[in-house]
Amino acid sequence: MKHNDPSSEQSLWNLLDRITESIKSKRLADVFRFKSFRPFETFGPHRHERIEINYVKKGSCIIRLEDESVGFKENEIMIILSNEQHFFEAGPKGATLMQLEFLPDIFSRFDLEEQGALTKLTAVTVFSEKNRLIKIVNNVRIMRAVQRIVNELDDKNKYYHYLVIMYYAELLILIYRHMDETWLPICSNEFIKKAIAHIRANYREDISIADVAGWAGIGERYLRKLFARHLNLSPVDFLNQIRLNKAIELLRNTEMSVKEVCFACGFKSPQYFSIVFKQQMGITPRELTK
Repeated sequence: MKHNDPSSEQSLWNLLDRITESIKSKRLADVFRFKSFRPFETFGPHRHERIEINYVKKGSCIIRLEDESVGFKENEIMIILSNEQHFFEAGPKGATLMQLEFLPDIFSRFDLEEQGALTKLTAVTVFSEKNRLIKIVNNVRIMRAVQRIVNELDDKNKYYHYLVIMYYAELLILIYRHMDETWLPICSNEFIKKAIAHIRANYREDISIADVAGWAGIGERYLRKLFARHLNLSPVDFLNQIRLNKAIELLRNTEMSVKEVCFACGFKSPQYFSIVFKQQMGITPRELTK
């Protein structure tokens, strides 16, 4: 029987030690907590060096930047980059947030781009000026990664700092994956960019291709032509693909029923959901849960 090489195990510990040592004052996070806000309670405006990640556990809120305002509701995640001035206002029923704030040094220690790990992803990275405020909807895995970090920092059990470092690596990869899946493809055509952005923002709603074409400012026939040329898909197929990706994530990572997932992802009926799912995945939604 072949035993594990102890030197490889030691190298992992050494790597984790080096990353931990390289972080300023070993500060794994400056803020890690659940915090509740009263209805319409405000905070700011302010800015800080830390990256701020908030998961809206209950209620709703608005984040205002210098030139735009973005609303967030239950189960949505916001990522505010460092040194970005922002103003917080809780919604009419207040808001409860799971908050995590940490210095950018933590993410930069992993050097994913320098190692070529992100060459197949979009050029837009989490540190881009284009992403001053990132809104993430319906992503259970990112939420759970943040929660694991908060829990470990709160409990401080033995070797917790090693786990936190690995959870940060997981979080960064999940964020990059999200960026890769949800950002618009590199395309010079502004009509299809608008159409794709509208589909991704509203896939949970009862939207039609006529709605999408109208939002983009073009006719349905031209919209289909653009999708075929740039994505080799019809607009309906693209919409269903977005919905299916979210459905698979929910089926794998939550206790939601197939029916609940169906309607949460914008499908009109469980029957149609099962048909589309079987066509694309080769199995039914129920078979996936098993």
